[in-house]
Amino acid sequence: MGLRALRDELVEEGVSSAALVEGSGIDESWFDRPDIPPSRTQRVTIMRNAWRLASRSDAALRAGCRQKISDFGLYGYGMASSETVSDCLHFGYSQIEFAGPVLNITREIRGDTAVFVSQNPLTLGPILPFSAEFWRSSMTTLLDLIMGQRFPSTAMFFPYPEPAHANALREKFQCDLHFDAPLMEWHFDAACLSLPCPNASRFLATLCTDFCESVLTAGNGQTPLQREIRLMLLGKIREQPVAAEIARELGLSRRSLYRRLLEENATFQGLLDDVRASVAIQFLSSTRLPVEEIAHRVGFSDLSNFRKAFRRWTGVTPRSYRSLGS
Repeated sequence: MGLRALRDELVEEGVSSAALVEGSGIDESWFDRPDIPPSRTQRVTIMRNAWRLASRSDAALRAGCRQKISDFGLYGYGMASSETVSDCLHFGYSQIEFAGPVLNITREIRGDTAVFVSQNPLTLGPILPFSAEFWRSSMTTLLDLIMGQRFPSTAMFFPYPEPAHANALREKFQCDLHFDAPLMEWHFDAACLSLPCPNASRFLATLCTDFCESVLTAGNGQTPLQREIRLMLLGKIREQPVAAEIARELGLSRRSLYRRLLEENATFQGLLDDVRASVAIQFLSSTRLPVEEIAHRVGFSDLSNFRKAFRRWTGVTPRSYRSLGS
């Protein structure tokens, strides 16, 4: 989900992929699996490592400039296949939890100006400048690629002092930059919202939306804790995640995790089954991947065990489910 560009920039500076993911609970091979989103905890850990290890002050900006639509997996393809820039930004905003957001983002229209507002940016502490510059650079690059022209940013506000590489930021964003601001905002010309996206595909946009929403919203009434666990499980779905590991990333003991889920009438195994079932169903419905490959992608090394589990989840075998939907 866009972090591969950060890996590539840091590797050029002599930082190993292993050092970049240290303490995140994922291994370095994750960077080449863009269809599996990281949790917020994992994203912040990787960002903190990158900030600590980078030798260039503008490393975050340079990393963002490397982005390609494919680096964002379904999230990028969903935005690129939208019919208009408004639809593109709506998809990006509505599915932002699929990317494991670092900050909460709100949207506003102020006359002729559209605004993205980052809520509570100071909670990121010392990594705020690095994180802000990486994501502003990444999203600007992504939107330039999607539109086939420069995204019309008009102003950006950052709640930290002007950095040594501010001129490089001005060259990249080509808009007014305000540092030591009391808030963190991104302003752009609202007139661009009606522009068509040159690679629009209603089929692909619908496919990406359905996939993202079905995986993250399966099960009505889920709590913030359950949603965070689901995001973590998505990031580890091929690795047969265990409760102790998820609990540790949440800052809980396994016993506390079980107790809190019990209070919410949920179980860890139930959430894991829901995530695996949702991903498996989307692959069966939306792709031509062999059942054996789908089993591997949702964490089953043995095909017969996957068939048994899928029958328990849906009442039918994977092949029957696919044939019923065709």
